[in-house]
Amino acid sequence: MKIMIEELKIANFGFIETLSQQYILANGSFIDINHPLAQIIDDFNTLSGTRPKLRNLGIYNLISLKNIYIQLNQEACLKIVDQYIHGIGWHDLQYICFLDIQSSNIYIHIIFNRVTPQGKLIDIKCLGANWQQYEVLRQSCSLIIDNPVHNKYLQRRFCNCCG
Repeated sequence: MKIMIEELKIANFGFIETLSQQYILANGSFIDINHPLAQIIDDFNTLSGTRPKLRNLGIYNLISLKNIYIQLNQEACLKIVDQYIHGIGWHDLQYICFLDIQSSNIYIHIIFNRVTPQGKLIDIKCLGANWQQYEVLRQSCSLIIDNPVHNKYLQRRFCNCCG
């Protein structure tokens, strides 16, 4: 499996609408993903509005998992996302997640608000995935992909003579 992480700063949250037209809205934090899209974007803008001089409001994170040898469903992908976000310590940020699940490739699109619910700011100088983030993602994927519940290739098969 090939893993890629791209991180980019974004000036506004209009990109959420673009992603919603192409991919599955799968999860979010500090927002209600069942609200209309305009309300979700307003919620992001409201939080970032607590820092009015901020020029780049968010961080776009694209995770590419290529050449996966098993088919993962949305639930398994969300477990990977959750473990990854907790692993890099961004679980306290407002975010929204979109999934593009293909037969052997998965693309995870995450928009993070740079302003925390406590009013602190994530510095964009830290953008660009480092080796620790790749290791966290690799471990998150391994926990799901190597789990026999998700991977039919790891499930032990017994014949009638062996029990």
